[in-house]
Amino acid sequence: MATFHIHQDPEKENAVHAVQDKVRNMQNAKDRRPTFAVLNNVPMGPRVQHGKATALREIKAGKNQPKVKDVRDENYGYSGKSAVQQTAHVPVEQFKSFSVYEDDPVEKKCGESANISIGAIRVPLKEVSTGDGFAQTPMSLGEAPSPMSIDRSSHLEEIENNKPLIPVTPVRSMRERIFDVEEYQMNILEYYRELERKFRPKSTYMQKQPDINYSMRAILVDWLVEVAEEYRLQNETLCLAVSYVDRFLSFMSVVRVKLQLVGTAAMFVAAKYEEIYPPDVGEFVYITDDTYTKTQVLRMEQVLLKTLSFTLCVPTTVAFISTYSVLMEIPDQLKHLATYLCELSLLEGEPYLRYLPSQVSTAALALARHILEMPMWCSKLEEVTLYSLASVKEVILNLCRTHNLSTSMSQQAIQEKYKSSKYMQVSTIPPVQLSEEQFDCVLKEYEAKAVANENVRKMISSLIFV
Repeated sequence: MATFHIHQDPEKENAVHAVQDKVRNMQNAKDRRPTFAVLNNVPMGPRVQHGKATALREIKAGKNQPKVKDVRDENYGYSGKSAVQQTAHVPVEQFKSFSVYEDDPVEKKCGESANISIGAIRVPLKEVSTGDGFAQTPMSLGEAPSPMSIDRSSHLEEIENNKPLIPVTPVRSMRERIFDVEEYQMNILEYYRELERKFRPKSTYMQKQPDINYSMRAILVDWLVEVAEEYRLQNETLCLAVSYVDRFLSFMSVVRVKLQLVGTAAMFVAAKYEEIYPPDVGEFVYITDDTYTKTQVLRMEQVLLKTLSFTLCVPTTVAFISTYSVLMEIPDQLKHLATYLCELSLLEGEPYLRYLPSQVSTAALALARHILEMPMWCSKLEEVTLYSLASVKEVILNLCRTHNLSTSMSQQAIQEKYKSSKYMQVSTIPPVQLSEEQFDCVLKEYEAKAVANENVRKMISSLIFV
């Protein structure tokens, strides 16, 4: 039988012999190494005693101590003899006088320091005199007093006793703080106007409802206002709920016994969308006096969301009022009065369903300015809202009529809501009479002022360029 022999190259991948030789040599090297016992069995030489002044590299043997050879020499053999002949070491003259400095014991220092009186060392505090010759430092360039200055302390006491010099900025909501970014303000407003046109309810949907009318709708809105106040919901939640109801009724016919169920589901969805801690579905069932069950509310919620195509982010009148208040920095009383007028418009489906939320909010601001004896219109308002005073004439007149009728309405939930100090009791402000002729006079007066201001501006610009 033939045999095969594989060639083994000692310098390449088949280096079997070379590897075996390496392993054998390493094993022999390990065997020749002495044990730790041998290494540790080395006598030590005499040590230098602590606390004595000794010359550098000089070791003095005691009188009664035997002389021991220094075995720390690397050439000291196992037989006890040094492989290299050593000579006697003579210290250099210049190092004889050099001695190692010995520190005093710590206990001695502590005992001496304890006897020293602290009061004898401490210097009493003195007031630094700031005269004309006082050197100025880089930290003394500012005119503001130092935090440790007595003058500053007295100044702060005067501020605390009197009214604050700087007015405190009220805390604003997250929706209002969005408009602090100036480069996106107009883009956000434009997006709002696009959404309000796309998802507005049909203004004539009530004509196709066989079992309900605008009076029932007004009762439902008044009840939703009470629910929002009971659970302390935001104004935006209320306006969203009314918007969901109008959009739902634009596509679905509802009988009168189910109208409150639609409003309950709409408020439930709006609260979950807008509020941080929305009420539970059981609380909405309780607020209806157990007229409906949880299952009915949840089923109506599903139908409502499917009908609205899950489009819940729609701008309302309160959203536009909040936007204008940030951009124009209007006072709180004006803002609350405009919001009050906008909520009054929720009670009447006709004619306010024909107007966009931006139109209603703009007209409410103009009418609120007129009620508070301010100019009804200004160039800033026209610049922000993109509406002219003439374009919102009809809305302003309708809001003025609704405001005058608010005291005699059967639904008084909104009026009671805005009587609180939270809204500065704006519902107690008496309404004003504004006829169409009076409005035309205000409009002509504003247009004349606008033309005069434009002529002055052109004159000033021509003088500057000349």
